[in-house]
Amino acid sequence: MRTVFFFDKSRAKAEKLMKFSFWKKASGFELDSAILLNSDALREKLSGRKNDVLIAFSDGADIFSPECFPETKKYFPQMLIIVIGKDGTYSAARTYFISGVFDYLIYPFEESVLEQAVYRIYEAQGEDYISVLKLKADALIDNIFLGGGQEKFIIREIFDQIYRDWNNDHVNCQIVSEKAKSYIYETLVERKPWLEKFLYKPDFYHHSGFSLKNRDELINQWVINFRDASVMVKKYQMIDDKLVYRIGKYVVVHVDERLSLDDVSAGVFLNPSYISHIFKKVVGMSFVNFMTEVKIDRAKVLLKNPDTRINEVAYTLGYSNQEYFTRTFKKKTSLTPLEYQKMLIARGWNIH
Repeated sequence: MRTVFFFDKSRAKAEKLMKFSFWKKASGFELDSAILLNSDALREKLSGRKNDVLIAFSDGADIFSPECFPETKKYFPQMLIIVIGKDGTYSAARTYFISGVFDYLIYPFEESVLEQAVYRIYEAQGEDYISVLKLKADALIDNIFLGGGQEKFIIREIFDQIYRDWNNDHVNCQIVSEKAKSYIYETLVERKPWLEKFLYKPDFYHHSGFSLKNRDELINQWVINFRDASVMVKKYQMIDDKLVYRIGKYVVVHVDERLSLDDVSAGVFLNPSYISHIFKKVVGMSFVNFMTEVKIDRAKVLLKNPDTRINEVAYTLGYSNQEYFTRTFKKKTSLTPLEYQKMLIARGWNIH
């Protein structure tokens, strides 16, 4: 638990901040009701405090002004300080951040601005914790590359540890779990860069604000997202075969382009007839069918963004017209692209 202190010579602005609604959801923070009105009271109360938060209003002529802040910070080296001022110049902001301010906000601002700053404090708390989860996170990664099957079990183990280590604090647990999720995604993509084309990146990164989910909701979302990863790895692991690796890799890397057998042939310097023959022999499906599968799997990812239009997806994937893309998509999925997108939105799987 971090204590949040306020410094405001006028008192009124700090009182307004203390009434912001998001504090009720910020369970890792406790507001100190005694607003500090001058530098003497500040030093007396905060001397020796560690890991707490100070939100300080500056009128430009006090100890939190850009000129004085570097010296002021020396008195409170281990506190996270958010300065709120009116000087929006680059030089002022640069001085603050070089001197170690956690954040600098220009007053006045909406409640969401301070909420974002406080959210970043949560993030800072969990930065180093990923190393603690590394063994379990790596176990999930290994399982995905082996074709999956144990995702739910491993994910529950990860959440058991997070909630145990963070004393069931829901905000901290969600922040840490989101950090871990991003780490796992980044490792997957680092090891198999083509995988980035077939996973919807916003599914694996945290989102602004205190939009809290309970433990089961977080686990279920992890299971959905990482099972998707397992399916893609298992489905396209055949392109790791040395006989078709260059061919398959070229298709997945260039999926967002108009592709034909001749295009791939020119790209990998192999005869079109040879590509068709060897691909059918090794993979068990025609090369044209493989290209279509790759295109449709990529389309499913693009359609997860509710703001993306069907014609934009068709254009991105190199289809000559939207009607042909729609027919191809429906043949593979039994749904039109629009029906598929509406289904995702109804299930709440779309994230900006």
